[in-house]
Amino acid sequence: MENKIGKYLKYAIGEIILVVIGILIALQINNWNENRKLNIQEQNALNNIHRDFLKNREILEEVKTSTQLIMTSGVQILNHTGNKKIPDTEHAFNDLLNKLFNSSPYYPQNGFLDDLLSSGKLSIFKSAELRNLLSSWKPEVEILEEGFITVDKNEDILNLYILERGSWLNADQVGEYNRNVTFPLSGFKVDNRDLLKALKFENLVENLVIAADNYYSSQKKSEQLLNKIVTLLESEIHKK
Repeated sequence: MENKIGKYLKYAIGEIILVVIGILIALQINNWNENRKLNIQEQNALNNIHRDFLKNREILEEVKTSTQLIMTSGVQILNHTGNKKIPDTEHAFNDLLNKLFNSSPYYPQNGFLDDLLSSGKLSIFKSAELRNLLSSWKPEVEILEEGFITVDKNEDILNLYILERGSWLNADQVGEYNRNVTFPLSGFKVDNRDLLKALKFENLVENLVIAADNYYSSQKKSEQLLNKIVTLLESEIHKK
C-alpha cells in the first residue's frame, strides 16, 4: 500500500511539473508572439516617422531659403537709404522690394506623430531618447509659427506704408509671375526709389529684417532637433 501511495505521489508530482512546464512554454510562446507583433509595429512606426521627418527637413530648407531672401534683400535696401547712393534704376530697387515680401510658414508633415501622441502610443518606441526628442518637436514647431506671424505682421505694416507712398503697379513689373492679366505702369509720376529718403521706411525695413533674422534663428534650432531625430530614427531602423 505504501509503495502504491508513493508511486501515485510521484506520478501526481510529475503531472504537476509537466503542466507547469507546459504553462511556462505557452507563456513564453505567447510573450514571443507579442514581442514580435510589437517589433513589427515599432518598425512600421519608425519607417513612417522617418519618411515624414525627411519631408519635414526638405520643407524646412525651403522656408529657410525664403527667410534668407528677406534678410539679404532688406540689408541691400538699407545700404541705399537716406543720403546713401540710390540704386541705378527703379527696376533694380523694385526687385529688392518684391523680395522683402517672401515670408513662408512652416507646415511639417506630422500626421503620424500626431496620431501616436493623441493615442498615447509614443511608448511603442523602445528608445527613451527618441521618445523625448519626438515629444519636443511639436513645441518647436509652435515657436516657428510664432516667428512666422511676427514676420508676416511686419510685412503687412511695410505694405501699408508702400500703398500710401509708392507704386505696386511699378514694383509688380519686376519678376516672373503666372498672372492672367498684364498690368501697365502707374499713371502717376512716381519712382519707388523715393521711399529710400524716408526714415520711417528705413525703420520698417530694419524691423522686418530683425523679425526675419529671429525667425531664421528658430529655423536653425529646429533644424538641429530635426537632424537629431532623423539620425536616431535611422539608427533604430538599422537595429531591426
